[in-house]
Amino acid sequence: MKKAGLLILLMCFVRMLAAQDSTSISYSEQKDSLAPQLVVDKYEKIFMTMVPTRHMFKVGLSQYYQALFFPLIQDGIITTTSLHLGYEVKVLPSFSLALSGHLPFYAQTFPLKSALNYTVVDAQLRWFVDMKKRIRSGTGVNNFSGNYLALNYTATGFADYFNKNPSFGVKAGFQRRVLNSGFMDFAMAMQQRENFYYGLFYGWTISTQATVGFAIGDWKKTKVGPLCDFLLCDPLLNSQWKLRLPEISFGFRVRKGKAGIAYEKKIGSSPFSLNYQFDIGVNSTWNYMDTDRYSPESIENRYRLAISTELDASLSIQPRYYLLQNRQRRNGRSGNGLSGLYAGIHTEYNDYRGRHNIDITGRNDLVLHNKTLKAGPMAGFQQRLFQKGYLDFNASYNLEKRYRDPELSFGFTTYLGVGLAF
Repeated sequence: MKKAGLLILLMCFVRMLAAQDSTSISYSEQKDSLAPQLVVDKYEKIFMTMVPTRHMFKVGLSQYYQALFFPLIQDGIITTTSLHLGYEVKVLPSFSLALSGHLPFYAQTFPLKSALNYTVVDAQLRWFVDMKKRIRSGTGVNNFSGNYLALNYTATGFADYFNKNPSFGVKAGFQRRVLNSGFMDFAMAMQQRENFYYGLFYGWTISTQATVGFAIGDWKKTKVGPLCDFLLCDPLLNSQWKLRLPEISFGFRVRKGKAGIAYEKKIGSSPFSLNYQFDIGVNSTWNYMDTDRYSPESIENRYRLAISTELDASLSIQPRYYLLQNRQRRNGRSGNGLSGLYAGIHTEYNDYRGRHNIDITGRNDLVLHNKTLKAGPMAGFQQRLFQKGYLDFNASYNLEKRYRDPELSFGFTTYLGVGLAF
């Protein structure tokens, strides 16, 4: 009986001790919001989304604002690029008026007076579709960084019959201020070139358009932070795929497109890499062709209207050496990446097939099929941009050998690639 009583007392004592500690321990996990906020801050500083702006003057380079097209065999950076001069003003928080002129460069053999006649003048009424919402939510202010839809009117120098009609149409694009003094603008445009003379669905042209350059305006300069927030300065990359942004013009008397893809692989941890690249271009267009090589005439008449059908494909392999990588690595400023100045050797196999009807009758077609090997020294610059973008520019001076042609020739080759990298 005593033992039973002692057992009951012991149990009561233990329950009393347990009742004194009623604290419970629980675990929870809370996500860190610092990393997403850092991304937002970088975006605001790079593209100036929180800097009010009402006036902006722009000077830069534009692509595919040309009144004239050239065949692929004579096409290049210079024949698709123009000097861009522009002014944009905000009329309402979500609307702006953009005026611009595009002076083409063309080639050294193209008379300057004729090039001036083909200057393109463009006027746009832009609606920044998300600007009002961003202002209300506090994620943006009244400026020119945003996505837009536009009505536009385009006129040329009225130099010839095929380009005398002004055109109008619609555009969808995005424009961004870049740091304190830059801008970029990419758009897809749909233009009506015949004023509906042949019907509602005839005479349209769809094309990609790009403009980059410097900008000045009524904004206050702000501290932008390290440039490496914009440039991916220190990536630990051993390889990368590069997808070049396509260049497209399709519609009224023009069906033209270019695309390219590349793969680059580092050789160990050294500054050497191998870049494999494939580019292709197709063209079926009323364009102007330099006929001096095939039928020499005076400089005023050497550029003649032609109907061209072409396919141009090239495969290149480039051993590259990144010049400053070892020194930057010793100074602790660079990783094992694929950005910076480089030198190397350009090797290329090009297969070109084209038919050009120069007199627009079909009786005197110029048919070309060129298989060409190229090799020569190269210099260039490549840079990763904001995680998923890249820019690659290079120039090479090549020894060129055409199939079944005993003569050798020399010539420059330039390349500009802008697009996505992953």
